[in-house]
Amino acid sequence: MITEILRARQADGVVTARLRAAAPWGITRGPSRSVVFHLVLQGNCWLRTPGAEPLRLETGDVAMLPDGAGHVLSSDRPSHQRRRVVLDEEVLGNRAEGAGSEINIAGIGPHTRLLCAGYRPEAALPALLPPVLHVPTRQSAARRDLAETLRMLDGELTGGLPGAQLIVDRLVDIAAMHALRSWLPSDDPVTWPTPHHDVAVAVAVTALHRELDRPWTLDELAGRSGLSRATLTRRFTSTMGEPPFGYLRRQRMELAARRLRESDDSLTAIAKRVGYTSEFAFSRAFSRTFGIPPSHYRTASRQASLNWGRAIPSGAQ
Repeated sequence: MITEILRARQADGVVTARLRAAAPWGITRGPSRSVVFHLVLQGNCWLRTPGAEPLRLETGDVAMLPDGAGHVLSSDRPSHQRRRVVLDEEVLGNRAEGAGSEINIAGIGPHTRLLCAGYRPEAALPALLPPVLHVPTRQSAARRDLAETLRMLDGELTGGLPGAQLIVDRLVDIAAMHALRSWLPSDDPVTWPTPHHDVAVAVAVTALHRELDRPWTLDELAGRSGLSRATLTRRFTSTMGEPPFGYLRRQRMELAARRLRESDDSLTAIAKRVGYTSEFAFSRAFSRTFGIPPSHYRTASRQASLNWGRAIPSGAQ
């Protein structure tokens, strides 16, 4: 699944703009056919999209809007109607001749610096992705590949060297790929079903897989998907073949079983990884699912693997 998403994202027609804004300020961008990419170089701001709670972005945060939804960036949570700049394809396109140029919004408050980019991938990104893909600075810093790409991107934008826009185009493409890598649960090699025809259910499925250890409530999951609890349950069950929390329990147990077979993690660590606050509660849930306690499952699976290895004739490997 990761490969499928990354393969679809190659950029075409990258346009960028650098913004320096002093509070209070606001920037509006209408719906676009492009994937939209924002990087906070300095300061902080709020991102607002239709039907969602405002999202605070800090220095180093990356936010992507895979479907190019209309949105507002502003210095404060309630967006200021005055001093609003409309950021559209024409404004972005005018920056293509000089990657180092900036749009300035003068003011007396704290300054924020942003890199805004738009590009059209070769193929549509899967509906699996959320409306806003947010990679916080703590997560991007943990991945040196993304952090280094963003550092190089900022350097090209401010260096004023020949060919900067060509390099910026490629770096935006690479940064988008690293952002997708950071967001996707790369530690989980299982490919889960992708409900391409129901975006809201895709968002819910992705949220569950990203945070299997989260103490989810139906209200929280419905809020993520933008549906009521009853509608989410009905559509999730229709699409995935089981209700949300039945699906969540099964995914947790499958991951736990794999960790028991393939790792030396303690039962406490595995319990925490799949959302249980105590080893006792985890063991009880695991036993209900597989019929034996997790410690017995680990012993039996390793013994079976050992017996299988002994049964292979010499030279057959």
